[in-house]
Amino acid sequence: MNTTRRITATALATAALVAPSALAATAVAAPDKPTKPAKAVKAQTKQLLKDIAGKDKRLERLSTSTAVEALADDTEAEVVANVTDARTALAELRTTVEAADSTVDTRAARKELRSFRVENFRIVVSIVKKVEGLEEAAAADPEAVTHLAAAEAAALEITATSTKADLRAAREHVKAAQAELEGETTTA
Repeated sequence: MNTTRRITATALATAALVAPSALAATAVAAPDKPTKPAKAVKAQTKQLLKDIAGKDKRLERLSTSTAVEALADDTEAEVVANVTDARTALAELRTTVEAADSTVDTRAARKELRSFRVENFRIVVSIVKKVEGLEEAAAADPEAVTHLAAAEAAALEITATSTKADLRAAREHVKAAQAELEGETTTA
């Protein structure tokens, strides 16, 4: 009985000593193989590229839309330049995604893409339209003109990655100008 226990203990101890060296031998052999991106990374990359293409298409459509073309020439040029800059940033992100070879890379690209809001430019166009519509009525009121100029400047500073607070600030200037004009019409 004692002999059986000793033999079993010796066998287990030998196996424990041999097993780590066998695992190390397979671990050393693994790096010789060329590393392929995992299927999950390929799927994530494919979806990211689709999302980037969709946002790029929306930006392209917006830059040639009638809403943008109806703006004043100087304002239209600035909006189109901002959209072009955003499309360039998307192209750089596309290059990053195509080069991604790990889940960490695709997650970082997804996070960056999520913060990229095409809607910001549509909102910029509507703010600038309101400003242009109110400029004639506000010509006599210097404070309203100041608010409208600040609203237009704030709107043209907005990019695809701007926060909602930036959009809110531009809208607040438009609301202040409208309030100034309404206060003027009720007192007159």
